[in-house]
Amino acid sequence: GSSRQVPRLHVPPACPPLAAMRSTLRAALFSGACLCAEAGLKTQPKTIPSPKQGEFLTNAEATKAFAWTDTTRSARQAMEITFPRSAGWANGCFWEGGCSDGQVMTQEVVADWVENELLGGPDPFADHSGKVPVPWPSQNDTGDQLGDGQYVGYSRRQICFITAKALLGADTEGYKNGLTRILNTTVGHCGSPIPSVPRPSDYQPSALTGEFGISLWNLVSACAADPSLKDGQHGPLVLAAKGKARADVEEVREAAGRAKLAEADLAACRYNDGDAGPVTGEGFAEMPVGVCTPPTTGAPGRDFMAGGVTRAAGQAIQDISAKFLGGYVFGNACGLGGGQDERLMTYFPEVFVLTFFLSQDPQHPQLREPSWILGARMLHVGLDGTTRFDHRMELDNGAPFTSDLVQIELGKEKYLIASKTPFLGFMSENQDFLNESAVWDGSRSVEDMREDMFLARQNRHPLQRAVDKDTWFSFMYQVRAWHSAVALTSYHEDVRPVLRALVRSLGTGPFGSGLWWGDSQ
Repeated sequence: GSSRQVPRLHVPPACPPLAAMRSTLRAALFSGACLCAEAGLKTQPKTIPSPKQGEFLTNAEATKAFAWTDTTRSARQAMEITFPRSAGWANGCFWEGGCSDGQVMTQEVVADWVENELLGGPDPFADHSGKVPVPWPSQNDTGDQLGDGQYVGYSRRQICFITAKALLGADTEGYKNGLTRILNTTVGHCGSPIPSVPRPSDYQPSALTGEFGISLWNLVSACAADPSLKDGQHGPLVLAAKGKARADVEEVREAAGRAKLAEADLAACRYNDGDAGPVTGEGFAEMPVGVCTPPTTGAPGRDFMAGGVTRAAGQAIQDISAKFLGGYVFGNACGLGGGQDERLMTYFPEVFVLTFFLSQDPQHPQLREPSWILGARMLHVGLDGTTRFDHRMELDNGAPFTSDLVQIELGKEKYLIASKTPFLGFMSENQDFLNESAVWDGSRSVEDMREDMFLARQNRHPLQRAVDKDTWFSFMYQVRAWHSAVALTSYHEDVRPVLRALVRSLGTGPFGSGLWWGDSQ
């Protein structure tokens, strides 16, 4: 008699033939959409080599470890909060997680794995006496747990463990981590992902009851199926690296004088503006149609934000964030909403976990920008740069577990790390330059804002062409923000060879970027 609604599972199509990736890093320039790059795509599992397990590491000056409080609910009880009457649960059957052998991630299978193998098995933080270590920088004014130019890594199993602990209601004693807090912060205007199924009356709406909760459980489902985590293995490394303070404009000008546009290997995609498709002509590299396909009625196409097997391997997603990754979701949203930044948090659950766990800031407990998250995976499909189709959020059963693992060297050690989709979050320096926030605080009417919005949406607002040094959102400062986010010299010397090994191209575009209007970003 219960009502059940299970979202469609994504069955990846056959991979189209793609040309081999050039060795040069591709920059991204857009005419109405996104930029992609060619890559040889691998979809079959491969034998995992055995370098050092990806356990906790950091270059911060100090580390503190915190004990977990007891969990407050069982795995099945926690699932019921997010999936009342099982509505919305997707039985994952992962290509690289035993699907061909009949291994299906039902609620029963995942709940049993969480309680008996993940939380009840070998403790991934045993080397820290069962406590979870957190970097503790001497620079204490950053809003998160990384100083400028610092990095931290956790193993995939450790991230699964942190996620499960938070979902089951545990907290960290003495450390007010943002992950536990966002899952338990009431959001007054949060709807149900499955409106036809009532939410449990004894639990207030929060990130746990919305798409964020769904995304985190899908991550745990993937963890349960992951062969790299079998028998207590740590699996590959997931690395968060924060950039240094932004360079002076003159430094960026000098760098520009040494850079040759002809060597940028540019490829452009006109995604959804009439004359759609790959841009051809002198100076443009070839872009496969498989990563530049316009949307159709009711379905997304393929662009720089699309996931799945046709995504260009090693193409980084550039996320136009606020000063902190994830946008203004803490206490304000349960999942999908806002701009590119907010939506990507649901499609990259490992990014979400690190973003919130690595901060205890009172107002915005999130990792600050610019930051790379390397080794995280896009576990859902159904999103493109327009964000028009984001509510599909289908579990990607073709998500890589082992096939995209590569060996990298960090410091003096070698680790395995996922290479499919590097993630970069940074903020351009023009947020609210049209004073749109005044609409939300009531000091400006929507009607008064309408003309500014109309012009900005067409990239015709005069403020989008500001170039003088005395204007805080001048174009030169946007260039500086981007350069400081992507330049290797902005990151610790240990991280630079990792970026060289993983990032083959950069993908970006104006769609879905919220208040960073069009080409003004």
